[in-house]
Amino acid sequence: MEQTIINSDGYSIIIGNDIYLTIESYLQQYYLKGHKVFILVDSNTKKYCLPKLESKVPFSPKTFVLEIEDGEKTKTIATTMVLWQKLFDKNADRNSIFINLGGGMVSDIGGFAASTFKRGIRYINVPTTLLAMVDAGIGGKVGVDMNSLKNQIGLFSNPEAVFILPGFMDTLPTRQVKAGFAEIIKHAVIYKKKYWEELTAHSFSDIYNWEEIITWSVEIKDHFVKEDPFDIGLRKILNYGHTIGHAIETFSLQHDEDPLTHGEAVAIGLICESYISYRKTGLQKTELDEITTYILNAFNGHTLYPENFDSIINLMKHDKKNTGGKFNFTLLTSIGNALINQDVEKSLIRESLHHYQNLSGK
Repeated sequence: MEQTIINSDGYSIIIGNDIYLTIESYLQQYYLKGHKVFILVDSNTKKYCLPKLESKVPFSPKTFVLEIEDGEKTKTIATTMVLWQKLFDKNADRNSIFINLGGGMVSDIGGFAASTFKRGIRYINVPTTLLAMVDAGIGGKVGVDMNSLKNQIGLFSNPEAVFILPGFMDTLPTRQVKAGFAEIIKHAVIYKKKYWEELTAHSFSDIYNWEEIITWSVEIKDHFVKEDPFDIGLRKILNYGHTIGHAIETFSLQHDEDPLTHGEAVAIGLICESYISYRKTGLQKTELDEITTYILNAFNGHTLYPENFDSIINLMKHDKKNTGGKFNFTLLTSIGNALINQDVEKSLIRESLHHYQNLSGK
């Protein structure tokens, strides 16, 4: 059985396509003591991933499946209350274990529900999307959206373990794989140039060694998380591309019939914030072009209309990094080197949105 084990901040991240016995062994400690097991799925993972897990890992008679609808629109306090009620009705106690089987939305809301029910029951993540494998499922940030704004309610709460099976990617459409690929691009561009060079040696469509890429991407995120578990310093580097990306994602959720995925919005944010880095913190034009070209080759351009720029910028006012009414960014000085706590004026943010609009040819 081949597996990679990364020792994170008080828990282990186990990566491999043949780790079902490891999962079974972990759950046995709860089965043998008669503790209840709750598995949270959404409508997609119930159909495509739960049967796969159930065929490999025996469930105890005290295993209960909780289902929620898929999509970011479900990640609300109202859904959380439904989950709390189901846990209450099934007499969940603090010896129970809560398994999040799904993508980022499932791990976010599931981790939040588990961490707050009866002041906290244990939970583990079994991420089924590339986005959750390399980002949302690790790091201990859990929470829900409020007024369509991302992750306004939440806390830091680490899982007991994370089990990453890259084979679950086979259940995903290409668009959802790309949603996670944006986070991999971010990790490569903020950490060390050698990772960027390794990644960009292949186009998205030519990548075959996903387990290797997932592993080093997890290692990069874990490096920042262990250095700064509560996101008050170095971990802010991981927000690169997300100040603008989150605002564009929220705007799209509010107005588009087919909203952007998180990764699609972050890809736009990476281009815009790389442009701001070029204008403000010394990123070389050659590296700006390198980043931009690679992203545009992987993601279809999205139309940004200038008449919406004020609304997008206004959404940035709710970003959790902001202080004193100023827009707080993480910016690059070069590929592999980032600066946190950079204040950016509204005019330059607007300029970056125009820059993307011109690049996308829309």
